[in-house]
Amino acid sequence: MKRLAILAISFWFALTAFAQKGYKIDVTIKGAENSNIILGYHKADKMIPADTAKTDARGHAVFKGHKKLIDGLYLIYLPKTKTYFDIVMGDDQTFSVQNDTTDLYKNLKITGSLDNKIYLDYLHFMEKLSKQANKIEQQLKQAKSEAKKKKLQKELEKLSKQREDYINNIAKQYPDLFVTKFLKATIDVRVPDSITDPLQQYLWLKKHYFDNFDLSDISMLYTPLYDKKIDNYLDKVIIQHPDSLNQAVDFLLSKARGNDELYKWMLIHLFNKYARSHMMIAENVYVHLAEIYIRDAKWSSKDFIDRLKTRIARKKNCLIGMKAPQMSLAVLPNDSAKIEKLRIPLEEMKKKGLELEKKYPKFEDRIAPLSDLIAQYMAYFPKYINLYDIKAKYIVLWFMDPECSHCRAETPQLYRIFTNDLKDKGVVVLDIYLERNTDDWARFCNHIGKWFDFVEKHHFYADGWINAWNPFDKHRFNYDINATPKVYLLDKDKKIIAKNLGPEQIKQIIDDLEKADKDQNNGQKK
Repeated sequence: MKRLAILAISFWFALTAFAQKGYKIDVTIKGAENSNIILGYHKADKMIPADTAKTDARGHAVFKGHKKLIDGLYLIYLPKTKTYFDIVMGDDQTFSVQNDTTDLYKNLKITGSLDNKIYLDYLHFMEKLSKQANKIEQQLKQAKSEAKKKKLQKELEKLSKQREDYINNIAKQYPDLFVTKFLKATIDVRVPDSITDPLQQYLWLKKHYFDNFDLSDISMLYTPLYDKKIDNYLDKVIIQHPDSLNQAVDFLLSKARGNDELYKWMLIHLFNKYARSHMMIAENVYVHLAEIYIRDAKWSSKDFIDRLKTRIARKKNCLIGMKAPQMSLAVLPNDSAKIEKLRIPLEEMKKKGLELEKKYPKFEDRIAPLSDLIAQYMAYFPKYINLYDIKAKYIVLWFMDPECSHCRAETPQLYRIFTNDLKDKGVVVLDIYLERNTDDWARFCNHIGKWFDFVEKHHFYADGWINAWNPFDKHRFNYDINATPKVYLLDKDKKIIAKNLGPEQIKQIIDDLEKADKDQNNGQKK
């Protein structure tokens, strides 16, 4: 008897240890008999499978494993009907689920889990609150007087306060449960009414934005909240300036650094966010994050890291806020007769180059003599100019290719805007011709001729519009040129203030800058 008692106690301890370390979720779903079902989890904006099971003829199945799942908001997915319902995975991961496919929300019952009991009670409470809110919102749409609108807005605020009070009451009773952390994280912080100064309101919000949300807690990543919370912080709370954004992403990464999985997710999410962004300043943040990625992303292949290093080396020289790299360029005369004279030595250069191609079948052997030919030809250009020697309030760097369809359409458009609106505002346009590679010599020379044709056809001769080129300059690398037209707007100190613009955008930004200058000067006079 003693031996049997000892065995029974040992068995009980084994079951207890399994319950503590692993998970066991007993599921019965009416209407999902003899079906595959999936236990998954929310991970930011994705839903990822964690386990699978097959129900029997009663719709019964068991998910179990010897390793405890990370706390989070999980789901049970029914592939047959492509429907799912959420469950909470807290510290106690041994519980039972009952449901019915006729209504997966109303029929859901969970026993043996305090986290889920609290969560289901909250959902039912919110259902009642939502009905009241919807009714008030309908009345708000129909309200005509301001007094009525204010009254209805206050009623909505009261409902919002009821939700917060409900969650705060749960937090007082069950401070250590995952469901408490999750529900608390859904409450947005509010600036105290006592703070009335707009700047102080902003500083308070920035400082306290994550008061209800633990960025360092991996379980928060296993909810649909995490990515939305940090994206809203970066897009709507942080000032959209490269320095401010770089500080913000550093802050977010520092909060995630304590957990390898969380840090990896955070770095990849931020890196991709700014790699895909169309904001001009996004490139600054992307380069900043890429340098961190190169250092910390041990999970990435060497090939990817090497390609990323090359990409960043090109981008980091020409970011907004930086001084534009120096350029020395040969200037095309603003005169058709003089341009025509340049065609004669161009034909001579083409002829000599074709002879060199025959003499040196290997491309690498003819690079030096062809380069000498180009240098000799460039001596026919009567004038050279350095970027830093140009005196102008604004400089537009317009890198273009006369065979590029966008360049053919947008360069004349920019020229019209320049002559009509920008010329008198202290703007200089440096229209920089990008030649073809010399690996096809005939095409290289013909392409230069097409540049001449393009300039002559549209009469790009106005003062302040400079047609120029230099195939020996490193501007393709220094200005990260991989498509045309490539555009940079510089201030009088040659600092990059905008990039990747269309002609109308260039005008708009310069107009805005001029208006800001005028308003500032008027303010100082007052």
